[in-house]
Amino acid sequence: MSRQPVSVSPVATSLDELVGLRDGVVALQRRLRRSAATRAGSAASRRLGRGLDFAEVREYQPGDDVRMIDWNVTARTRRPHTKLFVEELERPVHLVIDARSSMRFATRGAYKSVIATRLASLVGWAAVAAHDRVGGLVFCDDWHAEIRPDSGRRGLMGLFRAIVQAQRRAPDGATAPLSRTLERLGSVAHPGCSIYLFSDFAGFDERAASLLGGRLASRQLTAVQVLDPLDRDLPAGRPLKVATRGSRGGADGVDGADEGAWTSVRIGATLQRVRHRARFVEERDRLDVALARGRHRRIEIDTAAELLDSARRVLSGGEGARPATGSSAAPVAPVPAAS
Repeated sequence: MSRQPVSVSPVATSLDELVGLRDGVVALQRRLRRSAATRAGSAASRRLGRGLDFAEVREYQPGDDVRMIDWNVTARTRRPHTKLFVEELERPVHLVIDARSSMRFATRGAYKSVIATRLASLVGWAAVAAHDRVGGLVFCDDWHAEIRPDSGRRGLMGLFRAIVQAQRRAPDGATAPLSRTLERLGSVAHPGCSIYLFSDFAGFDERAASLLGGRLASRQLTAVQVLDPLDRDLPAGRPLKVATRGSRGGADGVDGADEGAWTSVRIGATLQRVRHRARFVEERDRLDVALARGRHRRIEIDTAAELLDSARRVLSGGEGARPATGSSAAPVAPVPAAS
């Protein structure tokens, strides 16, 4: 009987832990069967790409294989069209893990970067069990590592080593734009592949929106948005003190006391809460519009949610209840991770 994977630390993961999460795949697959999610390796994929069985003809999109252009339909409509096929059994799966500064934060459960890493590990082991080739990309604000998809556990182990290396890098406090990674992803992830992008989507600019709806539209991308309750709403009733590194007093809403390398910022006034919620909803809606343009999907994961349940939702396409906005789980200090 498989044991439930145990979270070792709320602020970091280890290579041994990521390897050990393989034991959770049996329990995860049991949950998937109970929820009627079909993702067995012996079944034909519902994703569309280049393969054996013809599926449909659609208008050509940047990144499509020019060898698959349907010249008869193109001549008739005077617009380029391409043929799509049900994809073959073994396919490349790209796991993209965000380890930027904004991800090293949590008030419940574990850091967003830790949740993203553990979810990516479970999805990776499930892909290995389904005989898919696994690789991906790990990125920080000033560094990234690319792992070419490989069969068995070789690609996944390369990804794990890159994750551990990323966690050792000290965050510089300035979150890099997400578009930089999406541009690189469009070059290394070929049309027809499967992409899981684990991120809070901070720094999602117009360039990133354009890439999702354009260059990456021919890839099946699942946006796994990992959020802390504080990302959605500020607490009501009393001001909240948040520890920040490298700040100094004097700015509006900042206590003047200098606690060594740390200061405290008071937040929680009614106007602040309203503006914070409005900004979150606006950014979420903008992300959803860009994802819909590329025919991608978004799955929202809470840092305090149970790990296997979150992984089940990711692999089943978001099936199940939306994550709760609060939890009784033990809080984690909302500060950047130390190097």
